[in-house]
Amino acid sequence: LLDLVHQDLSLADQFAKTKIPESIIRKLLTSVPPSESSMFRVDFRFSHVHYLNNLEEDSMYKRWRSNINEILMPVFPGQLRYIRKNLFHAVFVLDPSSVCGLEAIDMITNLYENSFPMRFGVILYSSNFIKKIESGAELHGAVANSQNEEDLSSLMIRLFIYIKENHGTHSAFQFLSNVNRLRMESESDDAIEMHHVEGAFVETVLPKAKTPPQDMLLKLEKDQSFKETSQESSLSVLKLGLAKRQCSLLMNGLVLDANEEALVNAMNDELPRIQEQVYYGHINSHTDVLDKFLSESGISRYNPQIIGDSKTRPKFVSLASLILGGESVLNHIDYLHSPETMDDLKPVTHLLAVDVTSNEGIKLLREGIRYLMAGTKIARLGVLFNAKQDADLSSLLFVKVFEFTVSSYGYKKEVLNFLDQLCSYYEHEYVLDPSAAVQDGHREKLQSTIYELAHENGLSTDAFKSMLGEYDIDKMRERLNKVAEFLYRLTGAGSAVNSVITNGRVMFPVDANSFLSDDLRLLESMEFKQRTKYVLEIIEEVNWKDVDPDLLTSKFLSDVVMYVSSAMATRERSSESARFEILHADYSAVILGNENASIHIDAVIDPLSPMGQKLASLLRVVWKYSQPSMRIVLNPMSSLVDLPLKNYYRYVLPTMDDYSSTDSSINGPKAFFANMPLSKTLTMNLDVPEPWLVEPVIAIHDLDNILLENLGDTRTLQAVFELEALVLTGHCSEKDHEPPRGLQLILGTKSKPHLVDTLVMANLGYWQMKVSPGVWYLQLAP
Repeated sequence: LLDLVHQDLSLADQFAKTKIPESIIRKLLTSVPPSESSMFRVDFRFSHVHYLNNLEEDSMYKRWRSNINEILMPVFPGQLRYIRKNLFHAVFVLDPSSVCGLEAIDMITNLYENSFPMRFGVILYSSNFIKKIESGAELHGAVANSQNEEDLSSLMIRLFIYIKENHGTHSAFQFLSNVNRLRMESESDDAIEMHHVEGAFVETVLPKAKTPPQDMLLKLEKDQSFKETSQESSLSVLKLGLAKRQCSLLMNGLVLDANEEALVNAMNDELPRIQEQVYYGHINSHTDVLDKFLSESGISRYNPQIIGDSKTRPKFVSLASLILGGESVLNHIDYLHSPETMDDLKPVTHLLAVDVTSNEGIKLLREGIRYLMAGTKIARLGVLFNAKQDADLSSLLFVKVFEFTVSSYGYKKEVLNFLDQLCSYYEHEYVLDPSAAVQDGHREKLQSTIYELAHENGLSTDAFKSMLGEYDIDKMRERLNKVAEFLYRLTGAGSAVNSVITNGRVMFPVDANSFLSDDLRLLESMEFKQRTKYVLEIIEEVNWKDVDPDLLTSKFLSDVVMYVSSAMATRERSSESARFEILHADYSAVILGNENASIHIDAVIDPLSPMGQKLASLLRVVWKYSQPSMRIVLNPMSSLVDLPLKNYYRYVLPTMDDYSSTDSSINGPKAFFANMPLSKTLTMNLDVPEPWLVEPVIAIHDLDNILLENLGDTRTLQAVFELEALVLTGHCSEKDHEPPRGLQLILGTKSKPHLVDTLVMANLGYWQMKVSPGVWYLQLAP
């Protein structure tokens, strides 16, 4: 409790320096929930999902009951519930030419034929096609017509779509199953070959075809039918972020491994969630379960580095603490915005740390620019350029031009297009070809290109010429060094850093080759929903009294939200939090403090309980040193069968005035008990941590059997306890993990190595020694 209070006092001190009123600070500390990992589902609702079955419409399920309340009925362990409702959607994302993809198809077909109560589907993609896109062989965001030989996966996707449209979905799935069967029957390796695909197509289409299937196969291979649909399907998987997983399962949007064990476990995990929704009436017979789940917690892209899991907490840093100490690079950043949103308050701030000398850094920068070009109303983007120590003049020139453009023309619509073109030219001419940076005339060539691009986008070429004629190379290197120092404090790495910092959340390192603008959009959505929107709602209520009205710009308010939300995210809080606003405490609460206190404590206490005594003492300590606002709600038991308290507790804490005002003596901490029962046998002892060896050193009476009525005229009894030593304990074993027999350990200092010794227990390997606080050396006895 004391640690949490200290943590909030530290935050309150940071917020006060941003001139936020005390009442708002208290509201921030009590109203903003802690950051926590939630359950995220990938929203895959698009036309490229091919479903094998539909439990609500297919005739094979017509004998099943359609009452959704059947899911609440008890069944034997392991027994499935056969309800005619699409409750579980198992969609497999796979490359049809991969072995794991075809094995998943066989599993789907087998479960479907055995009437497994689940809706099955697939999303098909080509790994080779996606590799071409990522390597730059295809246009970004659109598909370029390639003259290269088509890969096997794309052909299988086109044949699948043709069979589905002309012969039905079941035949299309049967085609993929036939490919796998022919692969297993052949004596070749596990790899899929062209003759497997061609044979499976002919075998599947032959019973239903009106023309020879071989002729149709040749026609499909030549005229590239359904090529655009096939490529769009692969692009959709790339945008979902699932291409790197090879084969994956989406169970109602939850991303899992594509195997039968994961499928069954996911179904069992999803069942109680659906049952709860049905019980409370949130799901009925007319509810589309998939739409409901994906609308409530669906995300547009899967990125485990952003989403994380319940075991690993994202790294957060307080940007407020970095700027309040004085000068900081954050004070000099000019931000980029989506067109026509520059004057809007932005609750989400992305800071891109970009190594300007690396291809990965420029790729990350271009993705950030494309993210803004796509449009966002709640986020802005700042760039922290850094470089290696030997960065050439072209890199410094690029940084200067970029920063000048943002600061001078950030309000213009064309600025994003100009910066994107500038990054593209710089990447291809200088980053991918480092030798060009040292060739004669490279600076003049770069400058002339800058003037040309500026003119094309309606920016003043004269302003760029004037700026480039005056800029100081040494100052640029000095600025890059300051950024490197700042990034070292954030990430532990200085120059040559590529990372993303979103409202204090640090993502380092970032794989710029696979980090897309869609990932920034995912970061924006998650950080706003989980953390920033609560801060924004409170900051918008602030009545700024001691701030110049001219300073209350959208940039100032966006900075405040960024600093506050980053500082709040550093609080170590359990994900389990309670809200006490609903408690009715008109007649059973003790209210202390005022509304302007930075810390507010709600305590619900049974006043006649051992824990209530301990907590009451702790609250007195907190009240004395922190002056919080406090509400103590008394919550006694409704009836008492037995004596509720069998001991009396006082919490002992050293005070600030331990030293005597008359001499050098020390008044140690003490506990005082008054109005004790006279006729009861009492025991006086200390409740101390287990390693403390505490014993009474001054005690006239037997402290285990105290009868106050036997004291006669003496109305008080006192005892002095002393912390004699601490118990140092441990275990040891030999290399074969057996306890060492007859082993002696010694403890001491460098000058006197043998002050205390002990023998290790032969049966458990356990040992213990009495020590005083300090630094000791533990050794084996000679």
